[in-house]
Amino acid sequence: MCINDRINALRVQMKQHGVDAYIISSSDPHQSEYVPERWSGRQWISGFTGSAGTVVVTTSHAGLWTDSRYFLQAEEELAGTEMQLHKLLVQTQAEYVDWICANIRSGSIVACDFACFSFGQIQSFDKLLTAAGLHLKNTNCLLDAIWLDRPSLPILPIWDYDIKYAIVSRESKLERIRTWMKTLKADVYLVTALDEIAYLLNLRGSDVECNPLFVSFFKMDLHSATLYVQKAKLSSGLIQELKSCNIEIEAYQEFYKVVADMDKNSKIAVDPTTLNAKLALLLPQNSLLTTVSPVMNMKAVKSDKEVAHIRVAMAKDGAALVKAFRWLEQQLAQGVHPTEYEMSEKLASSRAEMPDYIGESFHAIVGFKSNGAIIHYRPAQTNSSKIKAEGVLLVDSGGQYLDGTTDITRTIALSEQNIEIKKQYTAVLKGHIDLCKLVFPKGTKGIQMDILARRHLWVLGLNYGHGTGHGVGYFMNVHEPPQGFVSAWNQRGMAEFLPGMLTSNEPGYYETGSHGIRIETLLLVQENEEKDFCSFENMSVFPIDKNLIDLKSFGLDYRDWLNNYHQYCLKQISPWCSEEEKKWLESKCTPIEL
Repeated sequence: MCINDRINALRVQMKQHGVDAYIISSSDPHQSEYVPERWSGRQWISGFTGSAGTVVVTTSHAGLWTDSRYFLQAEEELAGTEMQLHKLLVQTQAEYVDWICANIRSGSIVACDFACFSFGQIQSFDKLLTAAGLHLKNTNCLLDAIWLDRPSLPILPIWDYDIKYAIVSRESKLERIRTWMKTLKADVYLVTALDEIAYLLNLRGSDVECNPLFVSFFKMDLHSATLYVQKAKLSSGLIQELKSCNIEIEAYQEFYKVVADMDKNSKIAVDPTTLNAKLALLLPQNSLLTTVSPVMNMKAVKSDKEVAHIRVAMAKDGAALVKAFRWLEQQLAQGVHPTEYEMSEKLASSRAEMPDYIGESFHAIVGFKSNGAIIHYRPAQTNSSKIKAEGVLLVDSGGQYLDGTTDITRTIALSEQNIEIKKQYTAVLKGHIDLCKLVFPKGTKGIQMDILARRHLWVLGLNYGHGTGHGVGYFMNVHEPPQGFVSAWNQRGMAEFLPGMLTSNEPGYYETGSHGIRIETLLLVQENEEKDFCSFENMSVFPIDKNLIDLKSFGLDYRDWLNNYHQYCLKQISPWCSEEEKKWLESKCTPIEL
């Protein structure tokens, strides 16, 4: 079926269920950002492939709400269909609910699959819709009846994450959670976020593309625990290993029944931002202890041993980038014009040469000239642009290694650029450096720091419409809460930055039809000698293009920072390079003079 046929088929289902407006999220029953194919219903119904967006279908309208990172992509992918783009003003806000309240007649039924929305979201929706005279209904997934080739649950194997890298045993992690439960006076704790389950149990999987996760639920009390997962995914040896830790294995589908039958007198701890609403409403409401997940905070703060591994992963990643960018330079010098897709493949194959590499941490963004302005652009194999020795190239990529997760962006000049582009690039770079150099009091939040990355762009009357940075996992999700540098209009960035947190720093500028600029490295929060203050250690290592800098507006402090950074890159990356690669790297790391 084409997109319009799918929308019409959904409307038939809506009529049969007495539904006037149907909401489809980008999430799954675990509130994941990136989901297994089974839960890619928003993409199936709309044709939009970005990772963030919400669809609303009524009897006369079909709309997709997404944020500025995806405006250009959505316009291209929705073209020729009934699906209309609604541009979010605030990235994290449910503006589609406001639209429903304003455009659907009073008394109408608004429905969605409660399993794919968090308990907190559904509570918020219900309040807004009720005030508008509308009724919210759980219909489960109406796509089931029309999505005839819908993927089944993945059954890829789950594997034990070596304690060499995990550092802390699963028994110790569970004991720490039980100590927290006792403080909270909780009898049971339900864990439904896939990354939190994988972290707690020192297990990894391949159910989600680019994320080492597996589909499961987890329930624990003060003495025992149960992992709800497809048993075929576990070897007999791993099952026995988990049982030795007093962790039983039950079928994934049984979790809803178990929750529905839970003791009404138990006190049950849940995080309303990750517990799906279908599960939440099965629980006795007076038994719920809603709280911020302690697992999220545990994994966000990396230990010294984890940090040591991460430094190795970053050095290997820098060496892989040397291979890929050197190859591109050689190709162009020979008059060969590789496509953006071929460059993305070269990045992956170069990383694959490194020890302990598992796969990409996300699909590489390789944007030549105007494609660089599409913030989350992913080159396709069949029709991506050829890279030529002209213009600007933006490359955002990352790897999953057993010893760390990487995410790095570099923008390079493929020919001499005009002064306007150089001024834009220099403003981005100076904002990037200002954030890297920041010394801040403990307790500072991302929203207080974000302006540093933007201020030089603002002087030029320029800005960018995405957050300045996000938390990054340790052989885990490339986007990890709770911390991040984000702007005030995103209503995020409210988490304190704590020593051990790893966060991206990625200001940018994008000119539609011309070029994109972004510079990204990962920063580690470290405690200063003055114990009440923190600063950042720059973890990502790869040269920043000097050819795009407007030296007249750069300044001595920025020059010194960049020269020192390049010497650090040279030191960290060189041991992983061949002699020829070292020479290339040295040429990119030569000091600049003003």
